[in-house]
Amino acid sequence: MATKLNGSVVKSFEILGLFSSERREISANTVADELGMTLATAHRFLTTLTIVGALTSYRRGVYCLGHRIEELGRLERETNPLASVVKPIITAASIDLNESVMASRFSQGGPICMAVSPSNRPININIKVGTILPIHSTAQGKIWLSTLSEKERTASLAAYSLAALTEQTVQDNEGLEKELDQIRAQGFALNRGENEPDLGAVSVPVFSDEKKVFLTLSTFGLLSRFDDAFVETAVERLNRAAREIVANCT
Repeated sequence: MATKLNGSVVKSFEILGLFSSERREISANTVADELGMTLATAHRFLTTLTIVGALTSYRRGVYCLGHRIEELGRLERETNPLASVVKPIITAASIDLNESVMASRFSQGGPICMAVSPSNRPININIKVGTILPIHSTAQGKIWLSTLSEKERTASLAAYSLAALTEQTVQDNEGLEKELDQIRAQGFALNRGENEPDLGAVSVPVFSDEKKVFLTLSTFGLLSRFDDAFVETAVERLNRAAREIVANCT
């Protein structure tokens, strides 16, 4: 039997997930509108998160991340051995592919970038560590979705409702399920302009000894460079990087 989740903890992290480098402040209205809460419930969560130090309020009704989040972020960077293993491996892959390479971990809201190595191209696409990516329109997200049960997928997709981000985004459950079946069969996922019109990406899973996915690796760049020949090369190189990560973690 699956362990029952604590809904308040999940909601608290969904609130924290509303922050980004572009949105550094939120309000009760933000939480209520985007997470489907009443204003009273949103205010109660925000007040609680402020009391424990996860948020701070420097003017009435406006909240930003608090000191506890900064402390935990610094501690994670100092103590997480996986990031130190992953970074040189994805850097080598980035050099070989001449494209940016990223490793992500799973969250209910979407894959979280845990390490990234930008390409050396004069103009490149970069993603900051800690960025949460859409789960239904990115190569990394679709890898994670392909590993979930139908119930878990429904929960993860609920926040997005298969929102159309570009003309290429898959917007129906039947189409998405068909693509997830294909991903499970072929062992990799593609994003060809589904999240950003000019962005392409290839992603592969990284399996633990228990045959469970614990990371995804992806390479990403301008869509025009992601033809079938490059995809084949990228899949081979990313899978080699995945094997190196596993070998260095055991």
